[in-house]
Formats: sequence, C-alpha cells, structure tokens
Amino acid sequence: MLVECNINVSVCITESTPRRYSPLSFTQRIRVAVDVARCLLYLHDRGLPHGNLKPTNIVLAGPDFNARLTDYGLHRLMTPAGIAEQILNLGALGYRAPELVTASKPVPSFKADVYALGVILMELLTRKSAGDIISGQSGAVDLTDWVRLCEREGRVMDCIDRDIAGGEESSKEMDELLAISLRCILPVNERPNIRQVFDDLCSISV
Repeated sequence: MLVECNINVSVCITESTPRRYSPLSFTQRIRVAVDVARCLLYLHDRGLPHGNLKPTNIVLAGPDFNARLTDYGLHRLMTPAGIAEQILNLGALGYRAPELVTASKPVPSFKADVYALGVILMELLTRKSAGDIISGQSGAVDLTDWVRLCEREGRVMDCIDRDIAGGEESSKEMDELLAISLRCILPVNERPNIRQVFDDLCSISV
C-alpha cells in the first residue's frame, strides 16, 4: 500500500469508511527522516537538487513505511516563470529557503533542499504543519520561528508531539533530532550539506 506522508505524520491503516489514522511512533518518524535524507543524498550525489521538497512529495511504501520521493528534478523541464511559481508555492507552504526570497532569479539548490528537509524534520517532531501560524505568549509565529523560540527558552517539551513525548522531559534522541532540524534551517553559508545531515540522522539511536 502506498500512503502519502502527510503533515500530521499519521498513516491510514484501513481503506474502509470512516478512515482511522494511527500516529507514527518516534522510531518510525526517524526512519522516515533517514529515508528522505537518503533519497536526497542519492540525487545530490548525481548533481540533482530536488527543487520541490514537501510532505506531499513523500510517499510511504509497504508495511514498514519506507519513504520515497516524487516530483524530483521537474524544475529542469520548466520555464523560468514556472520555476519561480514553484518556489513561490514552496514559500506559501513554509518550505522555501530564505535565500530564495531575496534572489533576483531564484533556482532550486542543494542547500534549499536541506532547508526544506529541516522544516519536514520539525513537522515529524512536532506534528504541526509548516504553514501553521502558532499563537503563544510571544505572539503568533510560524513553525520554524516557534521551534527556535522553544529551544532558545528551554521549552523543548512544548514543541514535541505528545504522542511521542512519553514523559516530562524530552529524550536524548528527540533533542538530537531537534538539533539537526535547527541546523538545517541555518543561514545558507552555515547550513550543512545533505551528507552531513544524513550521517547525523543515522547516528540517532532508536
């Protein structure tokens, strides 16, 4: 069965109506993260940025929910106007890297893919959508700003999905995933490449 990896990181476990959804465990979410990073690494090693990384382009296959990417490399077939529209759409959804906002002619890049992956890692950890505006004591912010704020103020548990939180404190593995996601959304000159992200994700013990 093929299932789209949706933003609230739940998967359909029956085709009957009404549908029932089961949240992915933390271990399953890490495996999805590693699979997506592996797919990006495969593309980047061949000189191909994905260019349109978002949850609706991630498919989970089989009983183990192995992640596969779709829509990769389509920007190579598009006109400059089409590429600009695609990047604008990524911005509206919350996956566009900041450097693409200021570029006079934004084009897909390896580091922009890493930024989008960082946002997806945050979604896996928080079970919130990148496009959500989150209201809190510090005002309304988007997902990336909210996660950064929670980490800076020592409120990591506030942003972790309760279905995987387990206790009153975040686990070492959750802290590691959070740290990786935050590195992925650093300014472009400080952002790691996909090989570094993949290796870091693989080092998380679950």
